[in-house]
Amino acid sequence: MGLINTCDLQPDMVLGSDLYAPNGRFLLGKGTVLEPKHIRIMTIWGVPEADIAGVQRDVVMGEAISQINPLVLQECEEWLAWRFRLSNRGHPVIQELFQLALLSLSRRVLEGACKPPALYDPQEDEQFLQEHAGLARANVSLESLVARHLKLCTLPDIYHRIVEVLQNPRSSAMHIADVVSKDVSLSARLLRLVNSPFYGFPGRIDTVQRAVTLLGSNELTTLAHGITVVREFENMRAQGLNMRRFWEHSVACGLFARALAGRKPGLSEERFFVAGLLHDIGRLVLLKEHPEHMHYAMALARVEGLTLCRAELRVFGFDHTQVASRLLRSWHFPADLERMITFHHAPLKAGNLLEASFVNVADCIALALNIGSSGSPFVPSLETRAWDALETTPGVVTGAARHVERQLDDIVRMFFGK
Repeated sequence: MGLINTCDLQPDMVLGSDLYAPNGRFLLGKGTVLEPKHIRIMTIWGVPEADIAGVQRDVVMGEAISQINPLVLQECEEWLAWRFRLSNRGHPVIQELFQLALLSLSRRVLEGACKPPALYDPQEDEQFLQEHAGLARANVSLESLVARHLKLCTLPDIYHRIVEVLQNPRSSAMHIADVVSKDVSLSARLLRLVNSPFYGFPGRIDTVQRAVTLLGSNELTTLAHGITVVREFENMRAQGLNMRRFWEHSVACGLFARALAGRKPGLSEERFFVAGLLHDIGRLVLLKEHPEHMHYAMALARVEGLTLCRAELRVFGFDHTQVASRLLRSWHFPADLERMITFHHAPLKAGNLLEASFVNVADCIALALNIGSSGSPFVPSLETRAWDALETTPGVVTGAARHVERQLDDIVRMFFGK
């Protein structure tokens, strides 16, 4: 018997044990011969995997990989081995992610969607590091960096009005809708998102008031917060980093965090989406204020095999999570969101391990599957206690990956119109 991802199930497979929905509801009994309707039921109920008699999970994955051209497979596997060099490859989730990444990349190469990835040649980066040795240490403090950014980049009035509404216990849903509706651009983006497959409401929602009724005031203001912050950075350009791919990674991280949190009853999925969306906001500040030093840090990470966080610490004496913490506190960002963003690389220090773990694992998944680019060349080691805190299985990651793949382009366009 073996746990097989729902997306890999076939009719006539036999359940090796009773099947339950994530909420504990009994669905199908041991020995059931699967029919298409059973697989549809499992998908509807959000069942990530099933115990199948006489089938092993690694065999199913191996059969899929064996169908790929061996030369293409080898090129992709060698490149991914470099990408995963810092990760704990023995962990079941990392193993699952490596296999998913290998299948996805190999198929894209065979379909002509991308070229075979070339193995990393450090020569160009090494030359850059030698010629720009003066960038090895930035003469800037965390306080002065954030103060300068706050002086040059002022958030619009709508942001501060949303903060006031959130902090006022007497604010009603209609008051919140009225405040948000006064910003035409913000309202339009919110309504595009609410009417997208992100929510899947059956009918069209034409007003912010209706959106507040359906989502709840806290959820809508959380989304408004995130969209307002994103607007301040969406048109920036960065040396050595494709900003379209940066936002793809950020949105993917938000979608993964939302998908993982959605399996836990009682959690507001919007909070985790926004935390994932903004998790690298501190890196944008570093790229904007000190582009050459960040270019140096990215080259240093590739050459020396460091996480980009470690390279930032070497160059600046602090990293992007510390920048984000100072910045978000100055903006009076909701404290729970600020903590999730600040500790997304160190969830064990977050105070609330579970909440920070959703963003930590989501970031790891997005990096492993090479969705967009945060500037970080490597997949980080998965924090085992963060994964354990989620109380989920590798099959959930596979299901979430397929779900995010379907939604990503639409959500990126809705946020950025690109």
